Amino acid sequence: MGKLVKVKMTDSEGGSMPEYILNTLYASDMYFEPDIRKSTIMSDGTVELNVEASPFMLHGRVNLPLYGNIWVMAHNRGEGYAASGFAGSQVFDFVAEAVETYIWEAENFAEGIIPSPYAKGHFDAAREYYSLSKKKVDAGYCRLKALSHAVLAAEALCYESALVKLAAKPRPELLLGCNLFKHAGENRHAEYFKSLFNFATIPFYSYQLAPEEGRLDFSRRDELVDWCEANGITSKGHPLWFGHKETNPAWMFTKSYEELSAFARDTVKKTVGRYKGRIKVWDSMNEPHDWANCFNFTQEQLMELTKICCETVREADPEATSIINVCLPFAEYVAGKFVCYGPVFERPVSPMKFFRSAIEKGIDFDVVGIQLYFPARDMVAVYRLLNVYASFGKPVHITEMGVPGGNTRGQTDDISTVDPQSQIGLTKGGWHSAWNEHVQSDWLEQFYTIAASRSEIKALTWWDFMDPGFMKTSPFLFEDQVPREMYFRLNALKHRLGGRQENLTIKGWK
Repeated sequence: MGKLVKVKMTDSEGGSMPEYILNTLYASDMYFEPDIRKSTIMSDGTVELNVEASPFMLHGRVNLPLYGNIWVMAHNRGEGYAASGFAGSQVFDFVAEAVETYIWEAENFAEGIIPSPYAKGHFDAAREYYSLSKKKVDAGYCRLKALSHAVLAAEALCYESALVKLAAKPRPELLLGCNLFKHAGENRHAEYFKSLFNFATIPFYSYQLAPEEGRLDFSRRDELVDWCEANGITSKGHPLWFGHKETNPAWMFTKSYEELSAFARDTVKKTVGRYKGRIKVWDSMNEPHDWANCFNFTQEQLMELTKICCETVREADPEATSIINVCLPFAEYVAGKFVCYGPVFERPVSPMKFFRSAIEKGIDFDVVGIQLYFPARDMVAVYRLLNVYASFGKPVHITEMGVPGGNTRGQTDDISTVDPQSQIGLTKGGWHSAWNEHVQSDWLEQFYTIAASRSEIKALTWWDFMDPGFMKTSPFLFEDQVPREMYFRLNALKHRLGGRQENLTIKGWK
């Protein structure tokens, strides 16, 4: 049943935030597992929210001054809240609690390092604005400004702490990759790709691999694997199963679960066997946690199919690395009780819950794979979430990620035109300012540095390499194969990641 908690979310004028913001509010446990959102907006703007988890965190999208629209968390200094503590008439002040959350996070990340003026300035601003708000000096505005600076300070200190760790222990073995889907011979695309990456994702979608029943087409895959081998790049096969309607041929939709699971077993065996010793990393199962479930399998069938794919990979190539790959790692869709094709189950399964169940059932896989298309979250929330995925005790690959590079060549990357219940709609937001190539590069540098400082993360794969991309304007190259700014940022950054600082020197023109 849970308990009813009253929450206020106030804007810069001290009134209630807009209804579309209030409707985003949800609770989770301390491991980011969401409650199903059951809320009512009262006439005074207070949100009455049913909370099941105890202790719990709160999450809501907020328009932060000088930052953007982003999910913000409140977690009571890492301890969470007891629902009983907000019973009766007491009202939970979301913005104030979030300010204290991020100030606490900043203090933790600052331990043992000397903060930069950027980080210290944001931290001091957060405390001063918060103090002014308590003194009723333009209280609504100062509280939101305090929250904005607190988030920026905590992010900066998270990044600076990672820099210290990375300097002490570089990651020359880290796999840096991207998908190779648009490779077309020796051109600028190929030159830029091999200068940047040592890891490439090869497409094995069913509509390409098995366009007709009873026939497997390996020609394109052979071409890409040959090119990777010739250039010393490690290949990864993606995916051996993916239940998205756009990645499966029409003939598969006439089949039963029993027929499709038999097809999966046979295809995985033949595919992995064909490339044994050549492709050593496989996304054995892609997005099995209800999100992409075009065949309307039950949750039990999705788990059973995952077991079939992972076991068959192991049988076909015992030395291969087997990955279960998930999307939407914060699982906000669970709170909204919907998936890619609309509401289907009483309670959708989150990626976190799926991994726990897979491990409990003894499914044989090697790596936790996480997709991280801009999660509309700050780096501190991402860092905390990575702690959850690390707790499963397996290596972690960031298998797909991307953030927008802003408008490009007459196009507008407009969040208002995106379905709010789509994968991109759930994950779009602002980060520090409007998206452009500079901001995109900053995000990449911060995230790659934070991820590389974590020993459990073994691979980082961007998605895509060339326009048009899955996330609009996210690729490294425009369609004419001219690079975006982040190409140069990552090319410089990879030397720091590998501990080769001598390659970061500046040389003049010849």
